[in-house]
Amino acid sequence: MSGAKNLGKLVLSHKRDEWLQSVPLYKRTTERSYAAALKVSHGFLHNLKKKGRLRTHTSTNHPSLTSNHKLARLKWALGHIHPIPPVGDLTFMDMQQVIHIDEKWFYMNPETRRFYLLLKEENPYRFQQSKRYKIKAMFMWMIGKPLYDINGNMLHDGKYGIFPFTYQQRAKKKSKNRDVGVLETKAVQSVTKEKIRKMPHQIPRDEEFIAACIANGNIQMVFQPVQSSDLNVLDLGLFKVIQSLQYQSFLTTIDELIEKVYEAYEWFNLIVNKYTWITLQSVMKKILEKEGGNNFNPPHMARKDQINAEYSQMEVDAD
Repeated sequence: MSGAKNLGKLVLSHKRDEWLQSVPLYKRTTERSYAAALKVSHGFLHNLKKKGRLRTHTSTNHPSLTSNHKLARLKWALGHIHPIPPVGDLTFMDMQQVIHIDEKWFYMNPETRRFYLLLKEENPYRFQQSKRYKIKAMFMWMIGKPLYDINGNMLHDGKYGIFPFTYQQRAKKKSKNRDVGVLETKAVQSVTKEKIRKMPHQIPRDEEFIAACIANGNIQMVFQPVQSSDLNVLDLGLFKVIQSLQYQSFLTTIDELIEKVYEAYEWFNLIVNKYTWITLQSVMKKILEKEGGNNFNPPHMARKDQINAEYSQMEVDAD
């Protein structure tokens, strides 16, 4: 008798799942719109969520991939593994001599920010002069794997530097913020090949850059596959961490933005860097499984409890 009851519950549960999935995704963005489509109260859905029958998911757009993009991603992933053994799992090359370089815009303040407030605490007031003109600066980043000796002692933390695309010029007019002739920091708004050449990298086809590489130890510069930010450790870890730390303050000038980004870069932890490279290997495994596709979320191989503890301590030290 109990077996029949369990079977009945299983069938009922399966039918309920089919009923819940019958609503198109675009109508499942809020509890109220979802409930309206099912013709039930939103409290009913809220209870299902509390019982673990429903979950929320934040969806992000993935770069669009053509068949050529997928092929390039497959070749890239295969180029970073040792020949596949007849028995056992694949193993990756250590990438110890690899440095990832990329550029990213950092904004002084995000459009929206989340705060934890007391019930009677007044909502913070934030403003900006123009929504079209936002104070920002582009930075070039260089990151590699941490280097250790044979005894496990760290030789280098893998942080090779950050370089802001900025310049200084003297103010031509007096304003309420500074006198005429005072040096002002300006962000480069148009990053051209000439601007990049002044930084520590250039496109591989640039003859001047190639000559400099050969003269300094036959350094090779290679492009990662296009539409593949998931193959760069900077996008997998460092950028998000730096931005999160940078946003823990209210900034008012471009100089403060640069200072805060440098400070956040110094805080970027050795442990996080180490596990981000492990995440990169996991991403390449996923690319092989998906035949070059990107229909997956980057797996997180880091020990989150340890990383969170590290950054909690950093925030305490900063305060």
